[in-house]
Amino acid sequence: MTVAHDVFAETNPAFCAYALTGFTAAYVSIKDAGPELPLGYVALPIALSGDLAGTFDGTNRKTGLLEWLNRSPQVQVGLAERINASMPVVTEAVRFACFARVLAVEADGRIRVGSQKLKKSAIDGLGEGPARALKHAERLGYWFAMAGSTRTTFDMMGLTV
Repeated sequence: MTVAHDVFAETNPAFCAYALTGFTAAYVSIKDAGPELPLGYVALPIALSGDLAGTFDGTNRKTGLLEWLNRSPQVQVGLAERINASMPVVTEAVRFACFARVLAVEADGRIRVGSQKLKKSAIDGLGEGPARALKHAERLGYWFAMAGSTRTTFDMMGLTV
């Protein structure tokens, strides 16, 4: 049997909103203020990227961003282009998440977990790839929070605004 990889399903606003909410919840568990919105634009394309999935092997929430980047320098190759190409997908995810009230964007540009809670049963039927993407988004949330500021995270990743 041939298993098809459904890229459309993994880039739909609901799935991406779920991943972004996991990222935000993990971030907030370390830093109460919540991530600045630009961090979501970095985390989501990395977490959803199948070609980077293997770079998360052997890591956990304590690994840290700098250690992960040192182990997997290929993450930074073409990262700016990857982020730019995924901007419409992330924007739709943010809009959907805010509309569904699972996330909110504050006046200072920080993302916070919204008043509605996600149902854990929504991910029970996911295949291995999408489920891993959600775990990767959460892991990036921990790592980005531990890295310090948004500027520090961008600097570590070789990104400029």
